[in-house]
Amino acid sequence: MLRDTEGAVILGWLAEGVFYTRLVGTLSAELGEMLAAHLRKVVAEVPSLLYFSDLSGLQTYDLLARSVVTRVLLANRRRFTDIVILTWSQGVNAAEQAFVTAIGDPISLFTDPTEFENRLLRAAPFAKQTLDPNTWTVTVARH
Repeated sequence: MLRDTEGAVILGWLAEGVFYTRLVGTLSAELGEMLAAHLRKVVAEVPSLLYFSDLSGLQTYDLLARSVVTRVLLANRRRFTDIVILTWSQGVNAAEQAFVTAIGDPISLFTDPTEFENRLLRAAPFAKQTLDPNTWTVTVARH
C-alpha cells in the first residue's frame, strides 16, 4: 500500500502477469509520484502485463498526479497487453475520455463494478479471494 495524508493506493500482483491498483481518497501529486515510481519498477521487471485499476473510490485527483501516471503508461505502452479501468459510476467525463484517447488501444473503461470484476476474474480467477481482507492470514513468529 502506498499512502499519504489524503489518499491511498492498494497495489500488487493478482496472478502471473496481472497487476492491480485501487485508488481511494485523493490522488495527490505526492501519491501520484509514488504510484508512477512503483509502476515504472513493475513494468521494468516483466516483458508484459495486464493492468487493472479501480478508480471508483477516488474522490479527487491532482492534475500533476494524473499526468505523471499517464506518462508512465505511455512510455511503457508496449508492455501493457491490456489496461482495464473502473471509474466513477457517474460516467465517463471529458478528462477520462482524453486519457483513454491518449493511451490508445487496448484500453477499457468501465463504470459498472460487475463488468470490471468479471473481466478481472477472467484474467485472475483467484483475484476476489486475494482482494478480500477477510481471507488474509497473518502469521506472527514467536521468539
